[in-house]
Amino acid sequence: MSKRLWPVIGKTILGLAGLLVLMFVAGIAVGFFSAHNNVSADGAFATVMIIFTVMLMVGAMVMSVAWMRAIDEAAREAHKAAWFWGGCSGMAVGSAGIVLAGLPQARALQFVAWDGRTDPVAYMATGALAMMLLMTLGYIIVWAWWWLARTRG
Repeated sequence: MSKRLWPVIGKTILGLAGLLVLMFVAGIAVGFFSAHNNVSADGAFATVMIIFTVMLMVGAMVMSVAWMRAIDEAAREAHKAAWFWGGCSGMAVGSAGIVLAGLPQARALQFVAWDGRTDPVAYMATGALAMMLLMTLGYIIVWAWWWLARTRG
């Protein structure tokens, strides 16, 4: 592993630890203020989760950029190929499911969202999760294939 990656890994771990501590403190604050009827527990929880999610995604993007800058050209090419071919292939499989879901026959199918809910937002979130999983699976397959093809013999 490149020596330039260790600082990236260290900053990632510190960032996640800091975020977890911040979320723990926010949870205590929400519990305290909702127990004293200063805030609505549901509203405060939603606010904390929105802030957490935004911070997590911004942090993930920053660390992804740092990671891509720290790895060598071969690893960069492997990731680009994997996301293009694997991600696009996974998205094509998921998109076929979306198109087929528009058929009248799909009305007979009954699915329960991943958390047991049956409202439209839960279905949308479950479909988005399925699409992300298919894209990630395609990425992993192409990434492994890319490296195996270049490291054999």
